[in-house]
Amino acid sequence: MFTRSTSAEPPALEPRTTRAAGVRNPQPRTNAGPPGEKSVIGNDLKIIGQGLKIIGRGILQVDGEIEGDVQAVEVIIGDQGKVTGMVAGDQVVVRGKVSGAVCAKHVALQSSSEVQGDIHHMSFAIEQGALFEGRSRRAADEASLNAVLEGRSGERSKAERPYVVS
Repeated sequence: MFTRSTSAEPPALEPRTTRAAGVRNPQPRTNAGPPGEKSVIGNDLKIIGQGLKIIGRGILQVDGEIEGDVQAVEVIIGDQGKVTGMVAGDQVVVRGKVSGAVCAKHVALQSSSEVQGDIHHMSFAIEQGALFEGRSRRAADEASLNAVLEGRSGERSKAERPYVVS
């Protein structure tokens, strides 16, 4: 039944030529995804954590609810999305609700958005119908934005956290 080989090395594996049914062009995952790769936090998820920070390396779309900080190259808060905490990235588009600071090179508040908190930006667009309660702080350069991120990235005291009534 079993035979013993005198060779100490296992035989070389040949590449597979057949594919499993229903699998189309599987690609290996790497740690740093391509810039266009999108991660989605679905509308059926609620993520809560003390000192929670979600960091994406590409596009991060939030359709669920997060109590914590969110950071990615591009952050999209969907119509049903809600973030209680800081939202940071190169580009932030808000369609849902944010209670906390927004810090990005480019910030866009769409007509369905509700933001309660300061917005630190290099460019800022707000559509008619958007609700914004806070201060708009224009940064002169990226270094100014990074200083804001570093100053607020640590644990916030209870007095600094926004109070949200559900």
